[in-house]
Amino acid sequence: MKFAYFPGCKISFYMRDYGLSFEAVMKNLKVELVELPFNCCGSPARNKSFEVSILSSIKNLALARKHDLDIITPCKCCFGQFKHASYWYDQNKELKVKIDNLLARENLFWDGNTQIKHLLSFLHNDYGIHELEKRIQKKLPKKNIAVQYGCHALRPFSITGFDNPYAPKIFEELISLTGLRTVEWSKSSECCGNPIFDGNPKLSLKILQNKLETAEYAGADYICTACTHCQMQYDQMQYDQMQYDQMQTNNNHPEAILFTQILGAALGIKKNSLSVSGQLPSALFH
Repeated sequence: MKFAYFPGCKISFYMRDYGLSFEAVMKNLKVELVELPFNCCGSPARNKSFEVSILSSIKNLALARKHDLDIITPCKCCFGQFKHASYWYDQNKELKVKIDNLLARENLFWDGNTQIKHLLSFLHNDYGIHELEKRIQKKLPKKNIAVQYGCHALRPFSITGFDNPYAPKIFEELISLTGLRTVEWSKSSECCGNPIFDGNPKLSLKILQNKLETAEYAGADYICTACTHCQMQYDQMQYDQMQYDQMQTNNNHPEAILFTQILGAALGIKKNSLSVSGQLPSALFH
């Protein structure tokens, strides 16, 4: 299998661990990643200029189409943006004509056939959960995991088609392959607070605090993410002691772990290749 790899803007600057571990997992699964000269997905521009945000996405889709490739991304914000863009490109004929004219200036076109895959949906639906199970080399310790789905992939389902937004299950099913145990967590599909952090950090951290407290109450040892922005939000406490103090929480809250590092450990990938530091319990790699 071969895909155009869309890491998104944040991974290169803030989440290199996610990018490196994603690439290591894909290599282990014999999935070839092709890097193309993509621009931003357009999500940051959505509230400033709807047309610019759609154009940014469609240009990327057209570039992938030019190389006859579908797109895979580990970022749910990028995934959601691509899904929204393809929907509105199809629904808004006036916008479509305008974008097509702009694409033509760069010798690009898009026929609507480029598929957008997120890491989780690809593994579960395309690679196949049974095939993935065959690749597992070892079962991990019986730790309790609360999964953080990420808003942009789940909603609205009529556009993203990712999973049941009211009772999602694919993340838990993938986690279960590793031997870890998932806990029922009331906040698994709720926003982590990251989208509003720049505009209202106090409210953003209040949302985060509530999620951490409920995950701890649910018996979670760790929170598992498969979204760039969600992991960044949970890492806020680690990188900013002042914000941590303002939350007035204790040190026993569940730590956030990247799914790619968990899956990589179960696949038998070496710790260094997954860019693992103290974020994961060392027992996962013994």
